[in-house]
Amino acid sequence: MKLVLCSEGFHTPNTVKACVELVGKPQDKISIAVINEAYAVEGGDKRWVLDNLNDVSKHFSAELDIVNLLALPLEEVEKRIMQKDVIFVVGGNTDYLMHVFDKSGFSNLLPRLLETKVYIGSSAGSMVMGKRVSAEAYLKIYGEHDDYGIKEYLRFVDLAIKPHLNSPHFPNNRPEVLEEVAKGLGFPVYGLQDDAALVVNGAEQNFIGSQPYKVN
Repeated sequence: MKLVLCSEGFHTPNTVKACVELVGKPQDKISIAVINEAYAVEGGDKRWVLDNLNDVSKHFSAELDIVNLLALPLEEVEKRIMQKDVIFVVGGNTDYLMHVFDKSGFSNLLPRLLETKVYIGSSAGSMVMGKRVSAEAYLKIYGEHDDYGIKEYLRFVDLAIKPHLNSPHFPNNRPEVLEEVAKGLGFPVYGLQDDAALVVNGAEQNFIGSQPYKVN
């Protein structure tokens, strides 16, 4: 299993480099399947979505496909992703993204895809690959009000990721708040600034970029 779980996608060169190394192909030959549905229930300005997508286009010049999990049959989702090297999942509302994964059947398909594909998550796209903290934590840190019936995430990694630490866009996302909402959970919780990511290559796990803030 090969993952790059980013706070902010291809925001910095280190996440691009990690992706290229995991894929093992020249950067200009790497094709990407984008899943971009987590933002759909969020209000406000959406330039950050365009920034995430533009970062993909800027760094990877081979074919880029946007695969809509709710619009396509699961067989077509699998077919289109299998034609690409990388699955890139854009951020947004984390519980809604997990809801889309479950409703579409993508949660069950993903383990098979990860046998051959590199997964790159941005923000919520990273969070769903680990453990879930609590609805209260998401409300306090990110202002997410609805849990969409979600109680657990995918648990491909035995930890929780909290992106956008110290970001001006999320004024409550500070180390002391992370300590408050994550203390005593029984598994590590990592606050990542927007230049940071967790890289998973089989049994190896390494953080790149700035040092994460760890609770537990």
